[in-house]
Amino acid sequence: MAQSVLVIGGTGMLGLPVARQLAQDGFDVTIMSSNPERAKATVGENMKVVHGDVTDIESLKEPIGQHEYVYLNLSAHYDPKKYESIEIDGTAYVAAVAAASGVKRIGMISGASSKGEEKGIIYLDAKVKAEKALMGSGIPYTIMRPSWFFESLPLFVRGGRAAIVGEQPLKIGWLAVSDYARQVSTAFQKDEAANKCFYCLGPEKMTMMEALTRFCAHHYPQLTPQTISFTKARLISLLPGMKALRSSLGFFKYFSTNSEDVDPSEANQILGANTVTIDQWIDKWKKPS
Repeated sequence: MAQSVLVIGGTGMLGLPVARQLAQDGFDVTIMSSNPERAKATVGENMKVVHGDVTDIESLKEPIGQHEYVYLNLSAHYDPKKYESIEIDGTAYVAAVAAASGVKRIGMISGASSKGEEKGIIYLDAKVKAEKALMGSGIPYTIMRPSWFFESLPLFVRGGRAAIVGEQPLKIGWLAVSDYARQVSTAFQKDEAANKCFYCLGPEKMTMMEALTRFCAHHYPQLTPQTISFTKARLISLLPGMKALRSSLGFFKYFSTNSEDVDPSEANQILGANTVTIDQWIDKWKKPS
């Protein structure tokens, strides 16, 4: 009988590929969503969807109680007001219910940049506090700390221009979500992946500008990627409709000065090294119609 996994936050760019990889590898997968109808429209009829809301602990008891494993892919989407309720308290609620329900393992996506340390930046600290909730739950856990995903590169192309915020001189270990999904699935299949934090990096490190330039050269050759200074970005963020930029400035400021000096060797050894290069990913990526 297939082992059951509840994927919480499994309809987006990072969660859905994980859910599909788990299903492909033989797990009985269910996606939990606060809006099941919208989730079904996204994931298709072949994927099971149930209702649950991480801000409502009572709504978690039934879906979590019916599964052996839980995987968390929560995101506050750069909204400071939601980090506390969704990523911090939401993870704590899930961990508490999972512990009471006898879940075998709980996993989550965090980030390589925080290195498990609170640094006074809500975007990163929320992940660290969520990690601590899992570690303190008493349930075997697997925490994934990936670098930046190639799938985020199209987000740097907006309004007929390609740009990054700040100089961003540091190299980061870009990876493909397909590689990451495989690592997550492998982690749930291996006992030695329990009670570990894994740094998930791609095969080649490069700066944001290097990655964006290679992406645009193939898919947007008419665009020359630009750098927007933090001063100019702050001014632009004050304009109507620029709330997302305003909320993410601290995030980009952090990455401009904090190096990604982490070691992926344990993840590579236990979960298998990530092998998809940026050129391989670019060749397969298709512009939205």
